[in-house]
Amino acid sequence: MRVGRALRSWRDTSLAPLGAPLFRTIWIAAFASNIGASIQATAASWSMTTMAGSAQLVSLVQTAAMAPIVLLALPAGALADSADRRTLMVGAQVLGAAAAIALSVLAMLHLLNAWCLLALTSFVGAAIALYQPAWQASVIDLVPRAQLPAAIGLNVLAFNTARSIGPALGGLVIAVSGAFAAFAINAISFLGLILALAFGKFPERERRFPPEPMLTAIAGGLRFAAMSTPIKRTYLRASSFGFCASALYSLMPLIAHTRFPGGPTAFGLLMGSLGAGSLIGALSAASFRSRWGNQRITEVAVAVFGLAALGISHAPWLAAVVALALLAGFSWILVFTTTRTCIQLSSPRWVVGRSVSMGQVASFGAMSIGAAFWGFVATHLGIPETVLISGVLMLLSLSFRSIAALPETSLDDAGLPAARISRPTRTPVGDNDGPVVVTIEYEVMSDNAERFLALVNELGRVRRRNGATGWSLQQDVDNPALWVERIRCRTWLDHRRRLDRYSAADLEMVERLSAFRRTGGSVRRLIERRGQQPPYSPDPRDADRPA
Repeated sequence: MRVGRALRSWRDTSLAPLGAPLFRTIWIAAFASNIGASIQATAASWSMTTMAGSAQLVSLVQTAAMAPIVLLALPAGALADSADRRTLMVGAQVLGAAAAIALSVLAMLHLLNAWCLLALTSFVGAAIALYQPAWQASVIDLVPRAQLPAAIGLNVLAFNTARSIGPALGGLVIAVSGAFAAFAINAISFLGLILALAFGKFPERERRFPPEPMLTAIAGGLRFAAMSTPIKRTYLRASSFGFCASALYSLMPLIAHTRFPGGPTAFGLLMGSLGAGSLIGALSAASFRSRWGNQRITEVAVAVFGLAALGISHAPWLAAVVALALLAGFSWILVFTTTRTCIQLSSPRWVVGRSVSMGQVASFGAMSIGAAFWGFVATHLGIPETVLISGVLMLLSLSFRSIAALPETSLDDAGLPAARISRPTRTPVGDNDGPVVVTIEYEVMSDNAERFLALVNELGRVRRRNGATGWSLQQDVDNPALWVERIRCRTWLDHRRRLDRYSAADLEMVERLSAFRRTGGSVRRLIERRGQQPPYSPDPRDADRPA
């Protein structure tokens, strides 16, 4: 009975998103596409090995696949927030399919050379880079908000399962039919996802404003991340973990080769154990998260991974290392899914694509840098010593709790946008008119000054995070009780966007601060004018409406 209840509870928690028809369809199609991508990666590496004896060129295959994910992350995130996501995802898949078709045709005609292989592999990587932020930002529109952690876990499950079985399938296809067939299978695998995206009924996104220009959108995403404490802490946790964990993943082939007989078999067992642990972690992440919360589950997973690395560094028995690798894979996926969930639940909908893409930079960038760093250390100190050091640093990263604590975000209202309609103006104002300055006057008695300053400075951070290009607070030297808050935006449209980006928590802060507002003309909206002024008719009833 208990086992049955536990299984039902796990199913209701971890598999619930598959009850949403569109999510289920795209998830199945994406799983097939991930297998095709893994087969393609195997074929690309093998093809480069046969056509070029250079180890540098062989290693550049992985670079060509991963570099676009890092280099295009910010533009892809900006497009995910401003463009039509379905169109972007379909376009990305068509780009990937075209590159895979080109690889297949060139390989079949024996015209594929090393540089063509690298270029087309980078196009496949670019397709992934453009697709991922848009897809991750769309998940919350397809499943109930409470099911988002489980949906993220299922996406990770699909990716890791495909990565586990894809190389074996790729090797078999290459052995039977050649690399061109592997490239062709990857091209075909795009078809199901293209059809699912093109014909699926996505919820309509409400658009109250025109899309932001690319550079403005990128700057807005960077500004939001810099001004959002939960996001910065999550990025720090993800990057510190990725940096330390990359030692074990990058050095695992050498661990198998130098320590155990039958190197390829031992390597297969170790990588399979890491993959199995990842699968178990992906299936149970949502259940653990609902019981323990973000911070506790992450701290436990970091500690387990660190201890596993310590054990793997000097364990003499293959069975022990296989068991520890299982724990390491399990812990890795728990941290990965939890940090990704925190990023999505801590980001308002207007910036979620950019937040996700910057999270990818933090994770993959740290892992890429870490792999190179740990390889250098292993060259000079030895493999066991390097893995040991990485495990120690992983455990020491637990002391980051005060600066890398993950947010325990409420699933009910965190990050939900709350539209604030700007009141009509008494003089004509165009969207591109500006700069715009809003001033708000407060009357603060000395006994309330400390509370007021703490609140208004926190709200100032929120205003800058939401789009204000300038913010300041002044005190009247002749009337010390009078304080003036000054908010600057580049244009009238940017001012309207800023008002629309307040979350429920932000609006609560605004309401608390309104208790200090002066009555009678405390809010003024000013716009820079040049030349002849348009006519206007002042209305005293507008004097004290919200900014």
